[in-house]
Amino acid sequence: MMGRGPRWRVVTDPAERGRWDAFVGAHPAGNLLQSWEWGEIRARQRWRPHRLALEDAAGHLCGAASVLERRLPAGGCLLYLPEGPVIDFEDGRALDAVTRGLRRLGAQRGAISANIDPHVTPPSPRLHRALRLRGYRIGHRRGRFEGTQPRHRVIVPLPAGGDAEALLASFHSKTRYNIRLAERRGVTVQPAGRERLADFHRMLEVTCARDGFRERELRYFEQIWDGLAPHGMIHLFFARHEGDDLAAAILTVTGREAVYGWGASSNAKRNLMAPYAVQWAMMRFAMAQGCTRYDMTGVPRDMREDAPGYGLWRFKRGFHDEVTTLQGEYDLVLRPLPYAMWRWAEPRWWRLQVALSHMRGRAPEADS
Repeated sequence: MMGRGPRWRVVTDPAERGRWDAFVGAHPAGNLLQSWEWGEIRARQRWRPHRLALEDAAGHLCGAASVLERRLPAGGCLLYLPEGPVIDFEDGRALDAVTRGLRRLGAQRGAISANIDPHVTPPSPRLHRALRLRGYRIGHRRGRFEGTQPRHRVIVPLPAGGDAEALLASFHSKTRYNIRLAERRGVTVQPAGRERLADFHRMLEVTCARDGFRERELRYFEQIWDGLAPHGMIHLFFARHEGDDLAAAILTVTGREAVYGWGASSNAKRNLMAPYAVQWAMMRFAMAQGCTRYDMTGVPRDMREDAPGYGLWRFKRGFHDEVTTLQGEYDLVLRPLPYAMWRWAEPRWWRLQVALSHMRGRAPEADS
């Protein structure tokens, strides 16, 4: 006879942080955005975090859902699970339990919907059917990256035992050449601390102006650093040559996953291939931390040579010529009429935010 499925409960005690992070870090679907720390960071950025724990009959943690609440201008709120929940999506009882928890939380908070983003690859028709049967519908998949979080990514498998030579051999020959060129020309990569975030941000401004992106404010990176650094989850690296900063990048580590979150490069000495040196150094660092995968994050869905963002894909594919596509976002509709109105208004509201951000000279606040 099959036993009862897992039960969910709301977690509020900070003493459970260690248990939560240990579970998220060890789970195949675990990631930074479902960590306890990310919820605390977003709490300082106009979100309210809620945490739903799924426990089996013995009280063991078998699922985690970090849920971010964002109030809407016209009333009500949205619930958002960035790259979550962290459950076994093959287990229908776990999916039932987390769905019940989201419905209850949504009713308490007046939410119009709960947006989930299963960290599942490749996309599963079976999971799609299971979600539809439980009342979910396909959510946000617009834009160059098809989602609030990029749906298409380059994820580099890191060799067991930290075999750097095996990793280097897996790269495209041109990427290996650029890494060795940077080394021959004397480019060095050094770790840095919070005191150099301002230098990173100035370089990021140069990068965004050159490549047509809108940069985030320095305060955003300071908040992330302050939330993650005490737990050893964030690292900053600079590539330098003869005293000049040529490139920099931020790496986060959660369990066995390393993520290249943000990168920048100067307009000086671009022939020295400093961004390649930074990536190579961060991958070796990730292996030393015991990581088994290195997420270079998003690439555009349109990868044609004449498409916007092709250069981003060309750079990342040199490290791993394979795109990982995630399941994609789904909405659990809790209040159909307000939800329909928001679906109509949201793209228009977002365009307004983008226009205002251009006037202010910075990126609009993202939903992650």
